[in-house]
Amino acid sequence: MYDEAMIGQLTGIPIYKGDRFAIIDVHGVGYQAFLTADHLVKIRPDQPETLKIWTYLAVREDALDLYGFETRIELDYFQLLISISGVGPKSAL
Repeated sequence: MYDEAMIGQLTGIPIYKGDRFAIIDVHGVGYQAFLTADHLVKIRPDQPETLKIWTYLAVREDALDLYGFETRIELDYFQLLISISGVGPKSAL
């Protein structure tokens, strides 16, 4: 199920947390990744610790959106959901 990916996983320090995403610093580059609500609750930028996420890069004509998951199984389910006609990445998350 896991296809080749441009950005398959990230390991870094969360430096900012928004309502639906976190920014993860990976050696000086901040990646914005959309995360599940359950995953976001666990992230504490005020007490940074190394975070590893499995990722899916959604490529559209007008955007590149990165989605992050705690486990490879969550990523596999996400990819299964978005393979259904009419289900996009944001609703699958």
